[in-house]
Amino acid sequence: MAGHLRGQVRIPVKSTEPNQSLSQFVMPPHSGEEETLIKHVEYLDKARSQVYDYEVITRGNAKLHNGLTVFTAVVFIVAQVAGSGVLALPAAIVGAGWTGFGLLVLCWLASGYCGMILGRSWVILRERHDEYKSHVRNPYPAIGEKAYGGWASLAVTISINLTLIGVAVVFMILAAGNLSNLIELPVDYASKTDELRIWLVICFAVLLPCSWLGTPKEFWGIAVGASLATAVACLMICVCIALDMPTDLKSVQQPTLDFECFFSAFGKILFSFGGVSIFPTIQTDMKKASRFPLSVFWAYISVLAMYLPVSVLGFVTYGRDITPNILDSVGRDENNNVAIISQVVLVLVSLQLLVSCVITLNPASQQLEELCNVPRKFCFKRCILRTVLLCFILGIGELIPKFGPILSLIGGSTVTALTFVFPCLFYLRIAPNVPLHVKAFLCEIMTVGIFGGLGSTYSAINEIRQVFIQ
Repeated sequence: MAGHLRGQVRIPVKSTEPNQSLSQFVMPPHSGEEETLIKHVEYLDKARSQVYDYEVITRGNAKLHNGLTVFTAVVFIVAQVAGSGVLALPAAIVGAGWTGFGLLVLCWLASGYCGMILGRSWVILRERHDEYKSHVRNPYPAIGEKAYGGWASLAVTISINLTLIGVAVVFMILAAGNLSNLIELPVDYASKTDELRIWLVICFAVLLPCSWLGTPKEFWGIAVGASLATAVACLMICVCIALDMPTDLKSVQQPTLDFECFFSAFGKILFSFGGVSIFPTIQTDMKKASRFPLSVFWAYISVLAMYLPVSVLGFVTYGRDITPNILDSVGRDENNNVAIISQVVLVLVSLQLLVSCVITLNPASQQLEELCNVPRKFCFKRCILRTVLLCFILGIGELIPKFGPILSLIGGSTVTALTFVFPCLFYLRIAPNVPLHVKAFLCEIMTVGIFGGLGSTYSAINEIRQVFIQ
């Protein structure tokens, strides 16, 4: 029987060709009748592992067997996308009226699909170019460069950095505002805005050592905690809103729609799904990059499960009396149960926002280090550069301590480009034989994104101008 099996089982010749099959393996050498079935099984297992190892990303000569899995990638995506959206979406939906729910579902579908095709574009590049089979610090600009050349890479790089800085500012302002509501500082004659600015400095001090960490896979545990905190906070926010809900829902008044309110709301909704810019960074840290679209699918299902209930309850409960941050609306009727729950929510959401700020800044930090030739290991230069970047973000927050206008501006401009325009353009150029109906759908996504983005940017600029006038 051993001799019969030896004629059927083959061992691999080492190769890195992605299309290698088991039929290309050579016969094992005869080693006598003492060869057993176990050895033949080992040969076959070794063969299979070499066939499929080409999917595993490498860092230098070492394979990322400890890289992100589908589940941990889902956790990072949820931690990045959800957070500020949970707090800002209810007010955005109210600002857009009943059409806001249609915009929410539209942006959810379009953003998720664009995230998937961006992942497919990266897989195609890795199959065509050997230099992308190892770990790459700037995968999104690399996609742009291979699609349209240097100008596209530069446009993506600038858009990513502006987006990430803007998002980090929003996260820091929201976290500082939540902590300001939770803990009263022993400072005399300080206004609410002054307290917020003090809390911004405290948040800066907390985030600084965390920002020195290397790549997402080095702090995946933090992302797990942030995602769990967001899910629990969403559930508790829904409970608080339900307790605040009036017995007569017809008594809740809705605002009158106008151009600026609608497009400002549209910008906030766009921002709520604006984490696509760091998707390639997460994908390049995965064990198998080709499975990234599966991570996007499950992550966006999770995000919608968080966003939709909070938005619906906030819309029907508060109406035009809703605040830009939903946490400022709950518990205003002095309900003790709601007050206790809302304090727990403040802690959980603040934790999630601070963690998301670290995750958001990571790709921008890596790009800055690439430009300055900073070693990829932990070193003094990395700490200095990332400290300077975080100081810059703190300065913007101190100058404009209101998250709403910044959120709408980023959502209507760079987030729109990175989430709805660039992925479609690049995929149409990189992917072979794209079906006509897919081309039409991608063009429609780009058109709606550009139209909504321009209107949102205009509204946001007016809001920022009002901040300085006041």
